[in-house]
Amino acid sequence: MAYSKKTDEGLIVPKKWYDALPRVSWNRFTKVETNFPWFDVYETTPETYAIYESGQFEEVISYLVLGEEKAALIDSGNGIGDIKDLTEELTDLPIEVINTHAHGDHVGGNWAFEEVAAFNHQYVRDRMKGRSNQELGNFLKEEMLNKPLPKGVDKNTFSLQPYEVTRWLKENDLIDLGGKTLKVIHTPGHTPDGICLLESKENLLFTGDTFYPAPIYIYSKGTSLEEFITSYEKIIALDFIWAMPAHNETMIEKKIVEEVLAAAKSIKNGESGEYIEGFANGVNVRRYDYERFSLIVRVPL
Repeated sequence: MAYSKKTDEGLIVPKKWYDALPRVSWNRFTKVETNFPWFDVYETTPETYAIYESGQFEEVISYLVLGEEKAALIDSGNGIGDIKDLTEELTDLPIEVINTHAHGDHVGGNWAFEEVAAFNHQYVRDRMKGRSNQELGNFLKEEMLNKPLPKGVDKNTFSLQPYEVTRWLKENDLIDLGGKTLKVIHTPGHTPDGICLLESKENLLFTGDTFYPAPIYIYSKGTSLEEFITSYEKIIALDFIWAMPAHNETMIEKKIVEEVLAAAKSIKNGESGEYIEGFANGVNVRRYDYERFSLIVRVPL
C-alpha cells in the first residue's frame, strides 16, 4: 500500500471546505422559503422535508417526515438555529424527534421538544447532559462557518443544552405517524447507539451517520469497523431505493451504499490500495478516498 503522512489539517477538515458549496445536487429539489435563514429547507418528496445546515462545516441534514396524524423530526441538528420554530412553520402536526444517534450535531435541538425518542443504549444516557462551550472545541470557529450565525447565538458562549428522552427505542420498533411507519434498524459502527429508519411508503432509508456521501468516521471511541460492516450487510438487505443521509447531500441511490460496504470489506481484508495516513484528534488514522465517499479508520485496524 502507498501512503503519505499528514497531520489533522486537511485530513478531516479541509481548509476551504466551503469551496464545494453550493452543492449542485440540491438543485433537484424544490427549495422552501422560511423565516429561518440559518436553514436551507427542501421538499425532497411530497411528504418529507430536508432541513440542511450549510453554514457550518458538518453540513448537517435533519428530516421532517409527515404522516397523517403526526410528524417525525429525524435528528434535531446542531442546535445553532431554532429548529423547533422552523418545524412548526412547516407543519401543524404534533412533532416527535427521533435521534439516529447521540452525537452533538444531531441532538442540538432536542431540548426544545416535548417528545424525543432514541435508541435504548448507555451511549445516549452519557450524552444527554449536554456539552459546554469549551467541550465543543472548534465547532464555531471562523474556519468552520460559512454564513452569519443566527441572531442571539454567541460563538463564545454557545453550548449544547441537556435534554430528556421520552421514548426508548429498540430493534424493529415501528413508529406510527398515521398512514406510514418508520422501522428502527440498529446499525452500530459509527456509534454504538446508531440506528437507521426505514420508511417503506416512499422507499426511503434515513441513515443518520451510518452512511453519508463524504468522509465517514470510523476511528473515534465507540466506533468499530467490524460492526460497521455487519450493519451495512443488514441495511443492504432492506428494500429501499433512496438513502437519506445526515450530512452534505440527500437522496443517494442505494448502489452507493453497496459500494461503501465493498470498500469497508476491502479495508478490513487489507486489499484496499492507497490511503493517506495521519492523525485526527490524537488518533492515528488512515483515510481511503473513493469517488462519492471516503472512509477514515483507526490504525491498527
